Amino acid sequence: MSKNKTLKRYILKVDFIVASVIILSYTILINIYFMFGLDEGNYQDLHLEAISFSQAYNKHLAPKLPKSIHFNGYLNWQTLPDWAQKQFPELAQVTQTQMSNVKLKPEGNLIAWPEQVIFILAKPLNDGKTFYLIRKIDIETYQALSKRSIKNMFKLTWPLALLFLIMMHLSVHVLLKRTMKPLFRLGTWIDDLTLENVSDPIPDFDFKEFKHIAKQQKIAMLRISDVLSKEQDFLRHASHELRTPIAVVKSNAQLMERRLTEDKSLASVARIKRAALNMQHMTETLLWLSRDDDKEKLSTSKLNITDMLSHLIEDNQYLLQGKTVKLNINMDNELQDLAATPCRLILNNLIRNAFQYTAEGTVNFSFKNSKLIIENINIADGELDYTGSDYGYGLGLRLVDKIIHKMHWQYENIQISGGRKVVIQFSNK
Repeated sequence: MSKNKTLKRYILKVDFIVASVIILSYTILINIYFMFGLDEGNYQDLHLEAISFSQAYNKHLAPKLPKSIHFNGYLNWQTLPDWAQKQFPELAQVTQTQMSNVKLKPEGNLIAWPEQVIFILAKPLNDGKTFYLIRKIDIETYQALSKRSIKNMFKLTWPLALLFLIMMHLSVHVLLKRTMKPLFRLGTWIDDLTLENVSDPIPDFDFKEFKHIAKQQKIAMLRISDVLSKEQDFLRHASHELRTPIAVVKSNAQLMERRLTEDKSLASVARIKRAALNMQHMTETLLWLSRDDDKEKLSTSKLNITDMLSHLIEDNQYLLQGKTVKLNINMDNELQDLAATPCRLILNNLIRNAFQYTAEGTVNFSFKNSKLIIENINIADGELDYTGSDYGYGLGLRLVDKIIHKMHWQYENIQISGGRKVVIQFSNK
């Protein structure tokens, strides 16, 4: 089906085809009934004439055989002309009144107007003889009357058919105009339907079916609103409730770190601190994404991306323990007017991703002209699964995608030989 096809055009096309078929069918039917009416009229004339003759003949009144411009009568089969015997051999022997006709057309032309029409009636008499009554119509003889009348009938039929087609087309056009107008209003209302105005009353769309569609659309939007509201409430509540245990874990980890001196104990405390730090970053990420604030509502400040990146690299160094990974850092010490929270969140997730999926190799950091490039290249034996749910498509990078989209920064995350290359352009220049 064509992409540009509209419901209106489709209905008008179907309407034209159906109307044309109906008109053609009725025209053919009218012509069939017209010809049937002519045949029936001639049969009635023959039948009445035959009854009149047979009644007189059976009463032995010796009536004369009809012979005029309309009829020719014959007694018995042998008296019929040879051409009549050849045309109607089935009437040689009859036991009851029978009638037949034949239309003679020019040879080789089956759809031409007949040149001659012959009607014949065979009626048995009381003495065993058969009375035949023939009516032969030469079209040329009746051309001035019958053929002209028939042509006039055709001339009247086609204008009426055209008038019917126009009336049907106009009625469908008016009907479409009446129904499409509220349909367009329904489409506009659905386009403008948002979570803010979904609770407003549904406008009147004239037809029950359109009102039902609008009602179902509103119900679906309310369900979406309810799901989003529950999701945001969950994120806010979870983030809020997690703040206290995270703070308790961090403070007690710091207290234990001051009091303990064993290496094993200090390692355990370090793991607790890192876990608390990760929970804090994830909580801040989820909480910030659940807010409805636009970029303009976020407070910005002069940030030193180099310092922030250095601190985050240090916080995530535990991911490189036991690995042979070289860090190449090439960054300009420039200040950027950015929102601190989203910037720190995406950098932390990207660094974690690069460290986690580099068993042996290098991780390159570059920051120049507001463009940050993080590239990890793994050269360890055995290939890492880059298609898993944690690499490139994991929760961390999905959150990065959302944050980047919300901040309208430019972002690329491409696969390279042995790893990934991420490019972020903080400036919209």
